[in-house]
Amino acid sequence: MQKRTLKISLIQSRIEKEYRENLARVKDIASTASAPDLMAIYENWLGRSPITYGEYLEASQELIDASRSRVLVSGSSYIKQEGVVTSKSLIIDRSGSISIGGKVFPSAATGERARISPGGPPAFMRTQHGFSVASVICVDAAYPEIVRIAALMGADIIANPSIIPANRSYLWRSIGSSRAAENTVYFIHINPTGITYVDGREVLGGSFISDPQGRIVSEMSSEEGILEVVVELSEIDVIRNRWRYLEDVRGILEELYLGALKRIKDRVEKRSSF
Repeated sequence: MQKRTLKISLIQSRIEKEYRENLARVKDIASTASAPDLMAIYENWLGRSPITYGEYLEASQELIDASRSRVLVSGSSYIKQEGVVTSKSLIIDRSGSISIGGKVFPSAATGERARISPGGPPAFMRTQHGFSVASVICVDAAYPEIVRIAALMGADIIANPSIIPANRSYLWRSIGSSRAAENTVYFIHINPTGITYVDGREVLGGSFISDPQGRIVSEMSSEEGILEVVVELSEIDVIRNRWRYLEDVRGILEELYLGALKRIKDRVEKRSSF
């Protein structure tokens, strides 16, 4: 089997208050990358205040140019459009292709649901460089169904731009390993560092990459900078030949999912009739 290698770079840094300050800071860090095939950055990297889609797209294009990467998973940003705020993620290919998706379930634990609306399904792109990637924003990775659907669509890599506090890093390592293994994909978790939640909990980086066997193959501590890893995409094929989870599920997809949804709906209707 022919080996297919992919160079991945993750950016981990602080989030400042101002949009332009964040953009300049991240571009400086990105410029030190060694022209990766895929670069990814964390959630709300331009700040936590809502911006326009045009501002987000422009900043993302500046970042892909600064990093000299082929494909960029541009974290996520709060986007305000027609009075509604959602969390959106962009995937940009240097060839000009763009995919936009959203955060399906804003976080209830952090009060995010009081501020933003559901943003729709994850961004997904089948790139022109021999790999496919999906962007599953933060807590959406805790929903196995969301990641499974992205994998069934053909994603080789699940990017998870997040803001996860240090006291939950153990949980995200478990989630990352589980989602990688059960879907036989690479799972890349990108987290900022040196910031705090509103409730005072520290966010201290810990970005990592899990391989299709669920092993964390590379990770960062709390420092700012770039994590660069070369992975073997051909490992996905090797593992899927042994662990046929996606193949098995795809074969009974209609019965498993649509049938289950119908049964749930029937039960709800029966209960409401009492």
